[in-house]
Amino acid sequence: MGAQSRFQGVGATTTRWLKQSVRVAAASARDYRDRLPRVRTGGAGTGTVYFLTPDFDRPAGGLRVFYRHVDTLNAAGVGAAILHSRRGFSCSWFEHTTRIADIPSTRIGASDLLVVPEIYAALLPSLPPGVRHVIFNQGPFLTFTRAASAVARHYATSPDLLAIMTVSRHGAELLSYAYPERDVRLVRNGIDPAIFHPGVPSDPPVLTYMPRRGREDAELTLELLRARGALDGWEIRALEGLSQAETADALRASTLFLSFAYQEGFGLPPAEAMACGNLVAGFHGMGGEEFFLPAFSRPVPTGDVLALARAVEQALAQERRAPGSCRALGLEASRHVHTRYSPAGEREDLLEAFAPLVPAARAAQLEAAPA
Repeated sequence: MGAQSRFQGVGATTTRWLKQSVRVAAASARDYRDRLPRVRTGGAGTGTVYFLTPDFDRPAGGLRVFYRHVDTLNAAGVGAAILHSRRGFSCSWFEHTTRIADIPSTRIGASDLLVVPEIYAALLPSLPPGVRHVIFNQGPFLTFTRAASAVARHYATSPDLLAIMTVSRHGAELLSYAYPERDVRLVRNGIDPAIFHPGVPSDPPVLTYMPRRGREDAELTLELLRARGALDGWEIRALEGLSQAETADALRASTLFLSFAYQEGFGLPPAEAMACGNLVAGFHGMGGEEFFLPAFSRPVPTGDVLALARAVEQALAQERRAPGSCRALGLEASRHVHTRYSPAGEREDLLEAFAPLVPAARAAQLEAAPA
């Protein structure tokens, strides 16, 4: 079979993958938004920062970020709580002691601050006047997926919208482009070195990927590599349905991680894989462009599975010539990720974002400032 016929389906499959990725992201967003919570207001107010959070108990990096922000604020002396819709609900796929509140038992007061995720943007226009709020937009590409005109008007004109937070430079640029008059604040994701850190790679070596998005592209990329014998001697593991601890264990044992991100607000999986010492190859999904650096990773254009297969084959060939070369790049990536995306950096950005809005955050920021 000639080269042209062997690769003639690449373009069509990539197009299907892009459409499927958009459908999956939009369906997930609709799943949240179709059950929009009814926030209760009129309380006395305690100066608490409430993070309105979906009742969603499957691994999702954005939810873990909400919980971590609440923990960070409380540790700094800023009263904060996750606000779930159902009484007694909390995420169970990672360990936590996070403060949890529920909508039936909570009334938002004038001194409180409500943090609303972008997936609940459709409820924003219905918030009663006077409810001080921040939009924590971790997925800027989902901003206008429902009630677009009403949401856009709220972003542009609401006097109660005090700031917009996001998690990547690309996201901040996108939101600032749409709303140049708004205060858009970047809060770096902090990757916990106690969980995501290099371990001892497996022997035989392991290549990992997450098929939740881009499954078709992952399968095509791997088949291209198998057809050329490039994966001989490697174990392939799809990381799916794992807890946070299980995912970290798998990444520590892995040497090479493939990323199939598409229009991500940040892209925690490849960043966490780097933190665990993996050489990461694939698509940065826009949000991950800032850490998916050619010095220690192998970025290729989004959707270009042929370029990805070639990049992986070259990395595996180099590994055969110089055993440990993938690991050396992975350790360099780990150092970069832990330096740039540390819990301390996340805390610094978080306090800076809330300092103008919450007196306790401003006090904590001043206390942490060097003399």
